[in-house]
Amino acid sequence: MAKSKFPRKLPLMAGIFVTVLSVAAMNSPSTEQFLSPGGDSEMHEGMSCDQCHEPAEGTIRQQVQANVYHWLGSRQQGADFLTHPVESADCEDCHPMKENFHPQQKLRKPKYNELDTMLGIRECSSCHDHHSSSVMQHAMTLCMHCHEVWGKKPDTTTPTHVELIAQGRWETCLQCHEFHGGHQREKIFHLKDAHNVDAIQNYLDGKSAAPYGDLRTPYLKERGTPR
Repeated sequence: MAKSKFPRKLPLMAGIFVTVLSVAAMNSPSTEQFLSPGGDSEMHEGMSCDQCHEPAEGTIRQQVQANVYHWLGSRQQGADFLTHPVESADCEDCHPMKENFHPQQKLRKPKYNELDTMLGIRECSSCHDHHSSSVMQHAMTLCMHCHEVWGKKPDTTTPTHVELIAQGRWETCLQCHEFHGGHQREKIFHLKDAHNVDAIQNYLDGKSAAPYGDLRTPYLKERGTPR
């Protein structure tokens, strides 16, 4: 039987070439306007990719080669292509959380391991997508996963927290409390004085500004600039 003259590696090489060409074109400065993160969000709108994405090590050829070897099973790990994934430390450069009600060091305690496996709570990207106009990816009822028992703390609100928990009214949490506490808000003791549920949902969906008030620490307009 005659051997085929068609090079067996040609499809692989062609695929690699097309992939590199496509990704390189998408990451070109001339196309960043079509890939601008944040959708309609004023926070990230118009930002260049390198504001959030740090360049990956190695040349494009080395990165492609490492990933091909990984796909073929001859390398344990692949390599980041063009840029590193965005991590929480990248977010914190522009979004400081000095008075964060849910700091990462607290959420890294062993008692939160199961919750982290279920929801992912230890990275900013678990709740926030920097390419989306939405502020939060989870539902307003997120608080139910940790606060289903009030305990012996003072309960001076009307209705009380115990009553709201018993009624399963988890959507009311964010009407009075902000998850990170990054805005200058006044304490609320009566549900009738709380923020409207629709206003909160519109904020989480990226359709309106935060109803809680002004930011304690304004976000940077460009990464690396002084405050």
